[in-house]
Parts: sequence; C-alpha cells; structure tokens
Amino acid sequence: MHVDPMSREGLERLRTVLAERIGVPVEHGPDPGRVEPLRRQVFHAVTGIDAYLTAVEAGSPAVVSLRAQAVDLWQVLLRLAAEPLEAADATPATRVPPPAPVPRIEQDGGSTCLRSETVRVGGALVCSFSGDMTLDSGPVAARALATALEHRPDLLAVDMARVELLTSTGLNVMLTARGRAVDTGIPLVLVAPSRVTVRVLELTGTTALFPSCATTEDAVRYPRPSAPRT
Repeated sequence: MHVDPMSREGLERLRTVLAERIGVPVEHGPDPGRVEPLRRQVFHAVTGIDAYLTAVEAGSPAVVSLRAQAVDLWQVLLRLAAEPLEAADATPATRVPPPAPVPRIEQDGGSTCLRSETVRVGGALVCSFSGDMTLDSGPVAARALATALEHRPDLLAVDMARVELLTSTGLNVMLTARGRAVDTGIPLVLVAPSRVTVRVLELTGTTALFPSCATTEDAVRYPRPSAPRT
C-alpha cells in the first residue's frame, strides 16, 4: 500500500485502512484479546500525529520536540497497515518461559504499549519486555534495565521475544544499558529476540554488540567474566 509522507491526507488514508481491518480506533475497550489493544494503539498513534500536524500548521515551536515522537508513531501505523492481522498477533515460536517458580524482582505495566517483568534465576536476572519499545515507553524499558543492573547480577538476560516494535529510542535504551553492563563487567545477553528486534540490529550494525540465546536456560548458562567486576 502506497502512503504519502506524513500529512493530513496520509493520516486519513491510514486511519481508513486500519478501521477497515480492525475497526474504529478506541482509547478504552472491554475486550482483553488482541484486537482491542491494536485499536488503542492506533488511537494513541493517530492522536499523537494529529497533535504534531496541528503544531506544524500553527507554526508552533513545539514542532521540534514533537517530531521524533510523531515519526515513531507514524512507523507504528505503517507497520500495522502493512502486516496481516495474523502476523501482528503472532508469537515467536522460539519463546520459552523462564523456569518457575522464580523470585520476581520488578514488574512494570505503567506504559500502555510496553510491559516489563524482571525475575531472578540463580545468580542471573531475566528482564522480559512485551509490546513496543518507542519514545513513549522508553522510560519503562530504561527503568527496568537500570534497576536490574543496580542489583549487580552475575548476568542480565533481556527477553525480547515479545517486542513487536523497536524504534531508535528503544535501541538507544538498549545501548545505554549495554554500556553500563560493560562498565561493571556484567554480561548482557538477549533471549529469543523477535524478528523486528533482529532486523533493527542488522540495519544499525549493532548485532555483534548483543549476544543472543534461543532460550532463557541457555542465557543463564552464558559464560561469566573471569575478572572481578569493577
């Protein structure tokens, strides 16, 4: 589907296409299934882009601060419009839940588009993300990773199997966490990264910075550094 660059006309076309596929975007809904969260996601994306376009039309200085978020939201709408609904609902086959029971360190559902949970598995911590790592949800991801590193685990495993969208903001959060992990000698390993995550790492040339394991069990057995951590 051809869509014009971000504009009122392009936004209306995307909104029409998505309304035909998943129904009219809504902010809240009773359906706990997959379609209702998609509608809410579309609602928030359309609202954010509309605010940006309004600022552009008014010549507001707020355009500068709103542009990055609007670009992220525009990519969300393009992805949802291009992918079959079944693909958007797919869960990677490599997903393997962590061993249970395990102590929960932190759980954060403060973002409508990203949830995080951190649990301890032996001397390692496993931080799992589900949803979209974007400008809006960046603080959720950053807080979860920073808190995990503050516990000084032997290893930090980041489960990316359920990450459906990874923008530049999400990647920068991951790079910042990796830098902190390197500084303290804590190995940081990805667990079953989703196709979206793998693609972003490939396009940005950062794949080599993030060792990857297929399962949580493999990740917690990843070799630890022999030198003492600083």
